[in-house]
Amino acid sequence: MSEVRPFNFQIKGIEILETSIVAPKNKIDGNTVFGFDLQLQHSFNLERELVIVNCKVDVLNNETKDKLGHISASCLYYVEDIKQYFDEDTNVPNLPEGVIVMLNSISISTIRGVMYGIFRGTFLNGAILPVVDPKMQIKK
Repeated sequence: MSEVRPFNFQIKGIEILETSIVAPKNKIDGNTVFGFDLQLQHSFNLERELVIVNCKVDVLNNETKDKLGHISASCLYYVEDIKQYFDEDTNVPNLPEGVIVMLNSISISTIRGVMYGIFRGTFLNGAILPVVDPKMQIKK
């Protein structure tokens, strides 16, 4: 019988890495439909016991596919005894899928708020990242 390990964590920080707003080729109005390219990548700092979820979002004009904006940010999570989630022989992470989904969900919500703050007062004010499934395609 496998032992259930508690997952104790806390948010340690949010770092905005890149932002850009690109002048549109065509007029942006209330009828413009925005598209989003969201990418998440997990990395680890075992010495500081951190899981780092890097979020990158490109905002597109859904009709023309022109890139209108970009945000990249990292959410840093302290994970108590993180080394228990790594294979000692290969040093490969083995976080439970539920933990990955939870960290993705928190990170996506956080980037949505960051986007709202950065884009407020610009033509991208209405480019609000929709609710997405945090179980989206996970590549190991």
